Amino acid sequence: MGSPSTRKRGSKQFWPRVRAQKSTAVVNSWDPKNLYNKETKFLGFPVYKVGMTSIGLIDNFSHTLTKGTEVNVPVTILEAPPVKILSVRLYALDEYGNIQVVKEVLANIKDKFLSRKISVANKTPKIDSPEDLIKFSLENDVEEVRVKVFTTPSETTIGKKKPEILEIGISGNSIEDKINFALSNLGKSISVSDVFKGGELVDSHGITTGKGFQGAVKRFGVKLTSHKSEKKRRHAGNLGAWTPSRVGHTVPLPGQHGFHERTEWNKWILKVSSNKDEINPKSGFRTYGIVKSDFLLVKGSIQGPKTRLITLVRSIRPNKRYPKIAPEITYINK
Repeated sequence: MGSPSTRKRGSKQFWPRVRAQKSTAVVNSWDPKNLYNKETKFLGFPVYKVGMTSIGLIDNFSHTLTKGTEVNVPVTILEAPPVKILSVRLYALDEYGNIQVVKEVLANIKDKFLSRKISVANKTPKIDSPEDLIKFSLENDVEEVRVKVFTTPSETTIGKKKPEILEIGISGNSIEDKINFALSNLGKSISVSDVFKGGELVDSHGITTGKGFQGAVKRFGVKLTSHKSEKKRRHAGNLGAWTPSRVGHTVPLPGQHGFHERTEWNKWILKVSSNKDEINPKSGFRTYGIVKSDFLLVKGSIQGPKTRLITLVRSIRPNKRYPKIAPEITYINK
């Protein structure tokens, strides 16, 4: 008989535990509380996970015992090559209350690696003027403006050429400001320094490390049964009562473990820099290589394996205890 004080393993918040459809996370909500509508800016940026290291910094929290002293902090290194804006999308609500694309303006981009992902038209697309798009948005009750971007993994050393395509939301005080901002950047390259800076809080959207089909012990932390138990040891001791005659959803069973789409809130950006010599070891990072583009240092860990694409989004519920100024970094372990 199991101990009654043992807590249940495996959060039921994430259910069913199935594989993600693709290795790029989908962000459904960018700024639900309008926290960043005072400034017209991009709300996110895709990055590649390099690995982890540790740094020394001067603690600038206002209510800690180590305030003003040097502490050692684990950080995740994220490489952020520039992205290019492929199109501008206008979203409106349909008759069922669901958001959908009502207008899309494509940029005239000729990229040899992008053609491996999508078919690029030979003719030059017609780009509407800001006045026409603003008039269209008023007639169709446009609710949101986003841009579709594609990454440039060819500028990294991960050995990948085909880009990922994803959406990025835009913050602003009005739809007109968002449309003008999006069209002014259509077809241009955007760097991570244009979006984030040190001291900001972000949410990381990504796919966790896949571990395949696993049993109940590894998947939920179930204790091994006694060596005198019947048949096997690495299984749930009881599948439930006879009545009702079915297995409940709370019973730990084997299944897919890892490669799930997850979001981690309030990741603190400690540094955004383009000086690669600060972090690159002589032999490069294991299973990744050498950082060639701009990079970020984020406090703590980030979900997913190395080389996995992570989408950083401005925090939708920022923690007020974090300082808004990045701390002073004294050293970085290579």
